Amino acid sequence: MSKFKSFLTKYPVLSIISLAISWFVLIMLFAGTAAGLLNKKMGDTTTLIIGHLAGIICVFILLWRLGWLKGAGITRSGTYQTWLIAIIGTVYFALASLYSFYGTPSFDFSNLFNLSSSGGILIMQTMVCIDEELLFRGAILYILVRGWGNTQKGLFGSVILMSAIFGLFHIIWFISSGITLATSFLLAEAIIISIWWAAMVLKGGSIWPAFLAHFVVNTVVALQGISEKIIQPDLQIYIKLLLFSLPLGIIGFWLISKSADYQSKKI
Repeated sequence: MSKFKSFLTKYPVLSIISLAISWFVLIMLFAGTAAGLLNKKMGDTTTLIIGHLAGIICVFILLWRLGWLKGAGITRSGTYQTWLIAIIGTVYFALASLYSFYGTPSFDFSNLFNLSSSGGILIMQTMVCIDEELLFRGAILYILVRGWGNTQKGLFGSVILMSAIFGLFHIIWFISSGITLATSFLLAEAIIISIWWAAMVLKGGSIWPAFLAHFVVNTVVALQGISEKIIQPDLQIYIKLLLFSLPLGIIGFWLISKSADYQSKKI
């Protein structure tokens, strides 16, 4: 594995692009196979859970074989300061997201007890968020930081490129119908919020505060959809989300600027 490690460090951009594409193909392959075997649609909750579970297992095994589970923040718990920042930011952005999608910053907790609907949502969001954090804020970010260094230039470059790839994967489903203004706002919002999550990983050395932020926001928005209709058109939603994400992006850049010594003892 030493030669493979050297390749990843020497060619970080080629490595992370190849890894991201392979990860996406793997998820589609397992989800598609599950859809065929279970006679379900490709986008069904069960097939997506199976696809992301495959992604989690493969990325985890890769990091384990490379000896990077600790360095990538998988087996670290993070600092209490980072968890505090994560909780405050999560509450803020969860309420902002509910307002953006449904027009009110409130959550109907009774939806949690509608197990016929909420059970699948909770499981799927758990799988999706663990999978994406393992890949993007775990493996990809770590590979880029190893390759580009833990200077401010290296950290900012690593976070921005990782976030751009993260954003592109989040609009991939819209590309077939063309890039619209709404899609552009969604891309920008995904990049900015990814910068916020990555900043917490760099500052605390763990992906789990970022997972918490990712999971809670995704889940409350999805669960609220059980009883509420989403605002139309989509453009209004993504403009609001982008505006609400800007303060977190600014804080994220500030945290990154304070994290120039991140991983110096691990790389």
